[in-house]
Amino acid sequence: MYFHSVVVKHLVMIGIVVLSIIFLAAPAFSASLEKNIEQEVVLSEAELAQTLAPIALYPDTLLTHILIASTYPLEVIEAERWLNKHSKLTAEQVIKKAEKKDWDASIKALLVFPRVITKLSEDLTWMQALGDAFLQDEARVLASIQTLRQQAEQAGNLANLDNVKVIKERKVIIIEPAQPEIIYVPYYDTRVVYGRWHWAHYPPVYWHNPNYYAAHYGHFYWGHGVHISSHFYFSAFHWHNRHVIVNHYNRPGYHPRKKIVTSHSAKRWNHQPKHRRGVAYSNGRLKHKYYGSRPSVYSTNTYKNNVRKGHVYKNKYYKNKAIKHNKMVRISNINNSKVRTSNARSHKVLNSNHKVKQHYSNKQQVSNQQQYKQVKNYQKKYKNTAQNTRVHRTSVKKQTAYNRPVNRAAQKHSVRQSSRHSAAPTRHHQTKKRNN
Repeated sequence: MYFHSVVVKHLVMIGIVVLSIIFLAAPAFSASLEKNIEQEVVLSEAELAQTLAPIALYPDTLLTHILIASTYPLEVIEAERWLNKHSKLTAEQVIKKAEKKDWDASIKALLVFPRVITKLSEDLTWMQALGDAFLQDEARVLASIQTLRQQAEQAGNLANLDNVKVIKERKVIIIEPAQPEIIYVPYYDTRVVYGRWHWAHYPPVYWHNPNYYAAHYGHFYWGHGVHISSHFYFSAFHWHNRHVIVNHYNRPGYHPRKKIVTSHSAKRWNHQPKHRRGVAYSNGRLKHKYYGSRPSVYSTNTYKNNVRKGHVYKNKYYKNKAIKHNKMVRISNINNSKVRTSNARSHKVLNSNHKVKQHYSNKQQVSNQQQYKQVKNYQKKYKNTAQNTRVHRTSVKKQTAYNRPVNRAAQKHSVRQSSRHSAAPTRHHQTKKRNN
């Protein structure tokens, strides 16, 4: 007994020591994880300015769509290939045909700007860096855009531009289209337009000038204006709070930036992981935040292979067709099962009704038989009483005055009385007269 108690005490002490080690090590382990997450690579200010340089001077509405679309790289690639396949369609036809696509709204909005989609799709490293930076710190990206615009203004390259309006509100520079229904995509030399570049070791990203762009004024080149629908204006920058606002209006119309930002239905833009299509996040915090919403590995690999081979459209079409077919088969099976169950229930109800009816009919038959017997007995009784009354009447008739023996004087008297009352005497009286 003593040995047993000593062993139990030692085991209890060991358990207490192990639990204390676990509880003490857990915070240290979590702290090390947080340090690793924080120490992950984040773009510096110079790298961020380098990445944003070719698009920082775009109109605000167009720039919001580019930033949102950069967070969904696979859908951008698919949209670019889809545009190449339907290159003969007009802008209106493209918008109408793309309504059935399961893409983000910003990618659908950029379909009328094929050059922008092409630039995003051509330089995948740049697009992924832009999207990851925007997801990491939205406010930091918007602050860097304002820094670049301030730098271009100080260089004197934002004055008197042809197709855009440059609005200054306190320390914020807003760029809007001159006409809300027509948007011009500018091209500019990033090595010149910002003046003296502050980060010599990180030169700005430079895009070559397309041949069809014409120089109207200064360092800006303009292509053909794109007529857009009123549904294009559903996002804007909230420069004061440094985030993107999304506001999908039910009524069509060219809504100004202030109305989009200050409307009661305005909401801050939120990243949708389903449109990411399984593309990995470079930052540990983003992985931790959006990992639960990622699609499965199988669906991601299938989607990537389809994009590479160009079978996205065909597979999607047949997939939708198969889904519809399976849905119809499922509905028909459910309906058939409902019919079967309803038939079984009705059959049960009929059987129960038949039993009840049979029971009711047997009961009714017994009652009818009893009633018949009662009537028959009553008829017998009535018949007997009737027969008795007849017998009684006949016996009474036999004992009437006409059948009783009378004397001669009474008979003569009756004859005289009958001749007075009747014109013709009866045969009985006539025979009596003859006999007399």
